[in-house]
Amino acid sequence: MKKRNLIFGLLISLGFAVSCEEDDVCVGEGTPFLTVVMRNNIGTENLADTLTIEASPTADFADPDTLYLKAFTDSIKLPLGGLDESQMFYRLRRRSNIERDILTVNYNTQSEYVSKACGFRITYEDLSYQSTYNHIQSIEPGETNVLTDETITNLYIRLSN
Repeated sequence: MKKRNLIFGLLISLGFAVSCEEDDVCVGEGTPFLTVVMRNNIGTENLADTLTIEASPTADFADPDTLYLKAFTDSIKLPLGGLDESQMFYRLRRRSNIERDILTVNYNTQSEYVSKACGFRITYEDLSYQSTYNHIQSIEPGETNVLTDETITNLYIRLSN
């Protein structure tokens, strides 16, 4: 009888061990953010400044989302819109200045399947940028106008001193 219970217990344990699957975890495969680095207008050194940034899918900023509130930084990550949008507006304010710059980002979206855990993600193509040039001296796109990875800098903004 003991031998029968031992065999039965081993079969049950073997069944549990074989039926287990690996955990499917999504790490770093989601929709990327637009990586922006602020630089001074003289050289290629990054320029940390106090920034307040709001985002809106419309140019009138009727209901903006505050992304950064008086953050002291030299680089930011900006979320772009979903599949239904092809343009985002960002209102940038330096320190406590009243004048603000409007950065406009135009793009086309693509949806791609990543994995069972991650599902689908959006990638952005044909990125183009425009600015009002109040405190922004110039905008320089990164090496590519396709956004698939947020570890690569997509846009450099040169700020006035």
